[in-house]
Amino acid sequence: MFFSDAKRKQVLYYILVGLLANKLFSFNVGALRVKKEAKTDTNVARSFRINATNLKCEHTVPNVIEFFECQLTWRNNRSYSSGSLVLRKPISKLKADVVLDIYQANGRLVNVFNKTVDCCAILSTGKHGLKIFDTFLNVMFATVNERPTCPLKAHFNYTITDFNVPETFLPAYIPKAKFRSGLYLSTSGRRAARVVVLGKVLNSV
Repeated sequence: MFFSDAKRKQVLYYILVGLLANKLFSFNVGALRVKKEAKTDTNVARSFRINATNLKCEHTVPNVIEFFECQLTWRNNRSYSSGSLVLRKPISKLKADVVLDIYQANGRLVNVFNKTVDCCAILSTGKHGLKIFDTFLNVMFATVNERPTCPLKAHFNYTITDFNVPETFLPAYIPKAKFRSGLYLSTSGRRAARVVVLGKVLNSV
């Protein structure tokens, strides 16, 4: 491997949080309050940026999900992600498998993170417990059109707009790498939807 397992998991976990804690929510002025809670020095410029290069949203339960789509846009050499979700019926139980894989130099995918979380519990308490994860949850809550809670509403358009990862929330160093991250949602024991993001860590320009 091109760096140790321990180092790989430590630095790339932050990428996971930035791209999936939310499922692609926008970063705006209201979210700047969470900087006070971040462990990293937000005044220090980062020598890297994180760009999503491909974004795909799919669902497999048309009797539960009426509409689910997402898209990438580019402005000023940065990627922004947006999406919409409309349910046909309320959802009171929702779990997610959160996955992060990185590409080695030989092109082989290596898994560095795979965890199942109770989405409804997180939405209810407003936090997960990990500091950096909670920081991005606050960004999500500050920028979604309505803060979601379970049961999730039927026939309501949950909308997320122009999410861009603020690198100042991340460690001062993250190695350049290509990655694939996934959020796999399940309800009532059945896989319902997935969001898959391909991206890369680049030198800032």
